[in-house]
Amino acid sequence: MLLASASSFAAESYFSSVKLPRGVEVQVPKGWWLLGKDYNRIIQTSVEAAMDLSGIGLDDGEEVNLIAANSMPRTTYAALRIDSTIPPSATPKEIINISKSELRELSSYMEQEFHKLLPLQGNRLLNFYGVHVERISGHPALVTRYRRSGPKGPVIVEINQIYPGGIHELRMNLSYRESEKALWLAVVKKIRSTIKIK
Repeated sequence: MLLASASSFAAESYFSSVKLPRGVEVQVPKGWWLLGKDYNRIIQTSVEAAMDLSGIGLDDGEEVNLIAANSMPRTTYAALRIDSTIPPSATPKEIINISKSELRELSSYMEQEFHKLLPLQGNRLLNFYGVHVERISGHPALVTRYRRSGPKGPVIVEINQIYPGGIHELRMNLSYRESEKALWLAVVKKIRSTIKIK
């Protein structure tokens, strides 16, 4: 009886496979709410204003949001955001061949930028875990991890800049409230592991 229950539980997935523009596919928890265009516009306006005030400035490329989704119930906090930028800021070969000293330099630069940018969004950088190179969906990626403040406690953030080659690069942001790690860490890892880029 118990085995039958376990196998039927395994057969029903709580994730939906979502096909996005520009040849991207990812699995998202079925219960999460998708942020609509108006909500997304508010986020993008806030980010642009914060970057202008910090002096960072936006990249010249055309950036398109492919998906933005938050956890449910809304009293919890975990989030996914995937953006595509044309043209890419680097080639896959450049990312693969990045040196340790270049990575240290990039990491130091990113840490300084987050120290400037986050307070303009009402948060602050608590810990910066650096930038390193990984492969995501078979493509080279720059992965940045940090811990920031949030209105209901610290938030863990991971930014994955994926370079599939061709006309664009992808940025997949994953985050969750630290106190809800038991709820969201495995979910965030599954989302990350299911992204497919053609």
